[in-house]
Amino acid sequence: MAINLTNKPSNEKVIVPELNKTPFAIVESYKNLRTNLVSVLSKTDGKILAISSPYAAEGKSTTALNIAITLAQLNKKVVILDTDSRKPTIHKKAKINNEKGCMDILLGESTVDEVVITYNSYLDIITSGAKVKNPSELYSTVAFDKLLEELEERYDYIILDTPPINIVSDSLIIAQKCDAFVMVVRAGVTKYEAFEAAYDSLKVLDIELDGVIVNGSGAKNGGYYRKYGYKYYRYSRSYSNQQY
Repeated sequence: MAINLTNKPSNEKVIVPELNKTPFAIVESYKNLRTNLVSVLSKTDGKILAISSPYAAEGKSTTALNIAITLAQLNKKVVILDTDSRKPTIHKKAKINNEKGCMDILLGESTVDEVVITYNSYLDIITSGAKVKNPSELYSTVAFDKLLEELEERYDYIILDTPPINIVSDSLIIAQKCDAFVMVVRAGVTKYEAFEAAYDSLKVLDIELDGVIVNGSGAKNGGYYRKYGYKYYRYSRSYSNQQY
């Protein structure tokens, strides 16, 4: 599965809870994307979706937050977890503090209840929290497994915003603990070699790539993704200039 978000130049957009404050084109694009992702997760009765990209500046974090927001609009309990402790951005996009978060839980210094932030009635956010030198090691611990288990008990969907695949190993560790994994790429930014390197890294670990979300492109520009057998779903309007 590949989802193609076509667009015209505009500023970065994060969907606000009130639909009448968000451009119709953005809302509809993410509703279509939501339909595909719900279908992917339902096939395995899964809840945990990890989102990454080959490198920075491809729209990964904005996409992750907007997916979480639109899933919550189904009146499902959703949490988005910022696992990119090296360059966290979810708190900035959601305009919330990052005093405590995921890293504090994994270090045993906080509980979920102490760090979770309510964004709206159905969406919660757990920011990255404390800066640590060894996040990849922490994602390999039993503490992270227990965190995911606790979130599965509490929520219908868990969205993980993970670091770029080609920069650090964190995403590959996290992906092995998730039910679905999608990669965000951006036309004119993501190079063929970068996508291929990220894809190969997943294959080495037998991690299935469940979808590719293409920002800033019409379907005609997605040729090299077709090499890997992905089908395109073209949405007529969307947004652009998302930043990692």
